[in-house]
Amino acid sequence: MPRSTTAEADTWFRRYAPRPDAAARIVCFGPAGGAPAFYRDWARAVPDDVEVVSVVLPGRERRAAEEPFTSMAYLADALARAVVTLMDRPTVFFGHSMGASVAFEVTRRLEAGAGPRPVGVVLSGRPSPRRLLERPSPVADYDDEGIIAYLRRLGGTPDELLDDPEVRELILPPCRADFQVIGRYAPDLAVPALETPVRVLLGAVDPATPEWDASRWSEVAKHVTGTHVFPGGHFYLLDQLPSVIDHVLRILRGEPDTSPTGTSATPPSSETRGTPRYTGVTDSGKEREVVTLAPAYHERRIPLDGDVLSTAAALSETSADSYVLYENQGEIGWAEGEHGTITVYADRTTLTVKNSAADDVSAVFTAEGGVLQALDQAMAAVPVRDWRAYGWATFELSFPLHALPAEPGDPVLAHLAVPAREVRLVEGGALLRALDEKDLDPLEQRVRSAAALGGAVGSTERVTADVENHDAQKYKDSVAAAVEEIRADKLTKVILSRAVPVTTEIDLPATYVEGRRGNAPARSFLLRLGGWEVAGFSPEIVAKVGAEDGLVVAQPLAGTRALEGDPEGDRSRRAELYRDEKEVFEHAASVRLVAEELHQVCTEESVKVDDFMSIKERGSVQHLASRLSGTLAEGRTAWEAVGALFPAVTASGIPKAEGCDLIRRAESGPRGLYSGAVLTVDADGSVDAALVLRSVYRREGRTWLRAGAGIVSHSTPDRELEETREKLRSVSRFLVPAADSSVTANAEVSALDEQSAALAR
Repeated sequence: MPRSTTAEADTWFRRYAPRPDAAARIVCFGPAGGAPAFYRDWARAVPDDVEVVSVVLPGRERRAAEEPFTSMAYLADALARAVVTLMDRPTVFFGHSMGASVAFEVTRRLEAGAGPRPVGVVLSGRPSPRRLLERPSPVADYDDEGIIAYLRRLGGTPDELLDDPEVRELILPPCRADFQVIGRYAPDLAVPALETPVRVLLGAVDPATPEWDASRWSEVAKHVTGTHVFPGGHFYLLDQLPSVIDHVLRILRGEPDTSPTGTSATPPSSETRGTPRYTGVTDSGKEREVVTLAPAYHERRIPLDGDVLSTAAALSETSADSYVLYENQGEIGWAEGEHGTITVYADRTTLTVKNSAADDVSAVFTAEGGVLQALDQAMAAVPVRDWRAYGWATFELSFPLHALPAEPGDPVLAHLAVPAREVRLVEGGALLRALDEKDLDPLEQRVRSAAALGGAVGSTERVTADVENHDAQKYKDSVAAAVEEIRADKLTKVILSRAVPVTTEIDLPATYVEGRRGNAPARSFLLRLGGWEVAGFSPEIVAKVGAEDGLVVAQPLAGTRALEGDPEGDRSRRAELYRDEKEVFEHAASVRLVAEELHQVCTEESVKVDDFMSIKERGSVQHLASRLSGTLAEGRTAWEAVGALFPAVTASGIPKAEGCDLIRRAESGPRGLYSGAVLTVDADGSVDAALVLRSVYRREGRTWLRAGAGIVSHSTPDRELEETREKLRSVSRFLVPAADSSVTANAEVSALDEQSAALAR
């Protein structure tokens, strides 16, 4: 059997938590009509040394344009060729419903060849091959109404979704193809029985899989290690996930089966799903769960000893999901998982919300009224009470705000997540929040375990990066060219930056802990979200907007000198800052522009400079700093205030449109998160946005640092280069190598957009 190339095989699989160094894998085959996201939660429920991979069939998600398979033989042949590329380490197959038959047939083909084979197969919610021959499924002949009626009988998909014409258009195409696969499938009982160990799982009240039939899997498999009945119906595994995964891990590790064969650890139940938020009755009289459009967080307060910073970092280190850590003046917010996702493009914003019965429910808001108005509308539509969203915005969000051409390729300009789980840490205690009440106990255990770690960083070694010389001459040339444009009156100020690669793999959470201890930032953050991983120590905020008082605050920094820990030398450099004509002019020009921007959205009389040109110490540098504030005018929104101040003047230019245009021409490639924002947004309208500077970035296999300097007509290339070095040292001296990396060695994964699907059961 020919093997697929790695590139071809990758189209078949989806990883919600990529773990390239995992010791073992679970390959998951989904039910008929289902999407790979049916197994999304598995990625965070398995140990860190196990990677979960979901099969992506043609005709759905990123393969929507491909012709779907309608034959089990052709489907199993193609999958068997592709899955070989994953089997470079111990691998177990798990299949539910149709996926069980697919996993079985793929294993047959692998055993018939000379290549690798799985260490075990777990078959869930599927009749034995003999019963499929005795009672062939009629679903291949169903018309659309017949398919919908069949889905109603199975449960797992709320009737209101099946009744929605738009949702039905998502459900029916993959179902038609998959129903052809299972309806025409006739297992060959003459093929030699599987040598691979098999475990059979089923729901106690699943009409499709009678318990007495489960033993007949032994006709086609020599080593059936157990048959296990769980409470529930066809989709019992949604409520029994920990127990199901325990069975999968046992067969993966070759451990003996300790539970009674043919029984369940808990009494059978007629419920096929967990406790609903409320119930209703369909037109047919069947009681079923109704999806609540505005769930609330379940909360628990616990006392907590230990350092809140290292506790949050340890939570991040051990998370298998997306997360954001955001430190704001003594409180650390830590968010995990994406119940809701807000994604901003130049021409639209999408809101995607997880649904208990379907994969995702999405809405699109066009940007005809402006990119931030679409974002505001999406945030207002979040169907959760008392939420806090965490996320990021790239520097390139400035382009639609200032009428500049968008970057090619329709890039994501901002990504915010309404978390499934959240922890708010302050000294002495923590507030735990979870949309699923069942998450509170394990979340508390995780928080207490993280606090007990004590924040120790394992390695005392540090990774070096060439902050002194990398692209030094190129940067000086760019500064000289910018000075010429400034002196030609094309603009007043611009911030040009240079990136420095980090060629040794680093431990990002450990780097965050060490860097935070060595810096005194206005905000700090650590995240893995939307394809980005970043640890940063922000010297200033872009904007802070209060919901109750409408107060808008900005804190521009401009003017920099080194801070080296030598009291006399640092005092001398501080005095030099105040005497330096270039630095004072740059700062004053920045303050003036921020005041003008506040006047655009605040009442005239409220705008004021609360603090002018004091000194703020930020790690390895000291800055001239000011604070300005104003009160939102009637009818103005928090997002309008953010839009007026974004991007921060201290990371873009004056005027901003001309500065952003020069940055795009002078720098190679988009900035991404550098000089963008990491932010939190609350349901009441409050926004807190930190400027992304003094950070280490990881994306698509690359890790790097980046820093810039403010350039005005008085600038000299040598001094501006030295300023980037001073800023880079705020981060570069804290880079902690990964546990399995050598500091002498030389060296998402982009997130792919997922097509909304209605059947990720």
